[in-house]
Amino acid sequence: MSEHDADPPEVARVAADLIRFDTTNFGGGRSRGEREAAEYAGAYLEALGLDVDYYEPIDRRTNLSTRIPGRNRDKPALILHGHLDVVPAVAEDWSVDPFAGEIRDGILWGRGAVDMKDMDAMILTAVADVLRAGEQPERDIIVTFFADEENGGVEGSALVV
Repeated sequence: MSEHDADPPEVARVAADLIRFDTTNFGGGRSRGEREAAEYAGAYLEALGLDVDYYEPIDRRTNLSTRIPGRNRDKPALILHGHLDVVPAVAEDWSVDPFAGEIRDGILWGRGAVDMKDMDAMILTAVADVLRAGEQPERDIIVTFFADEENGGVEGSALVV
């Protein structure tokens, strides 16, 4: 680990934290579940003063959502969404632990680092930047994280909708 890796930006720390939750989705209804990752994202949003709703129609297949009020409630809301599950990782095929969220030489390694826990972290920290600056978006923003995207959303977004 380089000196730069010791103090990564918040977005990298959040992404690394999300990677550490093994949310493996094997497909066909077989999954480790997204509950702990959803609770982490929910706690992050709640710490920003937002109310979070959880929806778990199937045990451990947790979805969450929050709505940030905009200045002009007449405009349609903007939805920012991501998924919390990942495809399986065979640890023997990796040079790092796929669920360690390791930052090495300025690069975050782990299952979900490029699909999609990195983007989930970007959504969370972008919302945090806006709210911490005391700003209010022009229109409502709905932030949602789904379970089961890696299996077509059958046990995630399809049930939420």
